[in-house]
Amino acid sequence: MADNNTYGSVLDRQSNVSKWGTAWEDKVLGFVNEQLLDNGSDLEVVKGKEIRKTKAWEKLAIPIKKNGKDDKVEGDLDLVVRNKKNINEPLAVISCKTSLHGRFSETLFYAVEWKKMIPGIKVFFATPDKGRQAKKGKWESEWGTEEDPTKDRSLAAKYLDGVYVGNNRTTLGGVIKNLEDLPRDLITAFR
Repeated sequence: MADNNTYGSVLDRQSNVSKWGTAWEDKVLGFVNEQLLDNGSDLEVVKGKEIRKTKAWEKLAIPIKKNGKDDKVEGDLDLVVRNKKNINEPLAVISCKTSLHGRFSETLFYAVEWKKMIPGIKVFFATPDKGRQAKKGKWESEWGTEEDPTKDRSLAAKYLDGVYVGNNRTTLGGVIKNLEDLPRDLITAFR
C-alpha cells in the first residue's frame, strides 16, 4: 500500500497532466479558430463537450450494447470541426494529446470507427511532441522521420488524416505537419 506522500504525488501528477492537456487543447482551439476567422471561413472548432445532446454528438457516439440494450458512448471528442451553417454535421475531429503515452491507440481506434460510421469524416491529431523519455538527456521525437518512422508515425499515416505538431525539433513530412498548417488544411479539405 502506498503511503500518503506517494499517493499525493500521483494525484498531483495526474492533476498537472490534466491541466497541461486542457491548456494544449485550448491553445489548438484558439489558434485554429482565429486563423479560420481571419480567412473568412465558415468552419469553426468547438470543444467536444459543447456538442453533447445534439445531433452532431449522436452521429459521433459509438453504438454499443449495454445490459442487452442499445446504447452509445462518447469517443475521443476533444475538438470537433463543423460548418457554422450546419452545426449538426461533424466534419472532423481533432484529438489533442500532450504525449502519445497510452492515449494514441485510443485516437486510432475512434478514427477507424468514425470513418466506418460517417462517410467523409476526417480525424486529425494535434500534439506538442514533448518527446520520448530522454536518453542521456537527449530529446528524441515521438515520431521519428519519414525515412525512419516510429511505429506511431506509421500508424498515423495509415489511419489519420494529419498529425500537427507544435515543436520545431520534430521532423516534418508526410502525415506529420506543423500546427500552423492545420487551419489551411481544414479549409482545403472542406471547400
